[in-house]
Amino acid sequence: MGSSSATAAVRPRAALDPNYRRLSSEQERLVLDHIEAHLQDNLTVSTLAAMCHLSSSCFSRVFKASTGHTLCQWMLRRRLERARLLLTDPGRTVVEVAVAVGFHDQSHFLRQFKRICGMTVQEWRLRAARGAAA
Repeated sequence: MGSSSATAAVRPRAALDPNYRRLSSEQERLVLDHIEAHLQDNLTVSTLAAMCHLSSSCFSRVFKASTGHTLCQWMLRRRLERARLLLTDPGRTVVEVAVAVGFHDQSHFLRQFKRICGMTVQEWRLRAARGAAA
């Protein structure tokens, strides 16, 4: 009897309160909107956690529970989704697109694009151009 209540007394509130297992809908919208508006920036877990009044570790846990992805995975996928949109403009260079979506290294951008999208940037542009012409 005494040991379980003593254990519960030292647990952090987040471990006891089911509301701390996921981001609230307001927190999730706030964070996702901020990420969208600042994809090109170097966003940190601590910055986003502070917006939700959570510790970095708690934020990381509830972000993944809420979205199904880690913050890094979420941002990478969002950056590449935006890159695919920007790459449909033939006037933009690959370097311009990479920088516009937050990559500071073109080769890293190209590797991640191929890994996640399953094709090279040139292949993507050719398919996008064929689709626009059809």
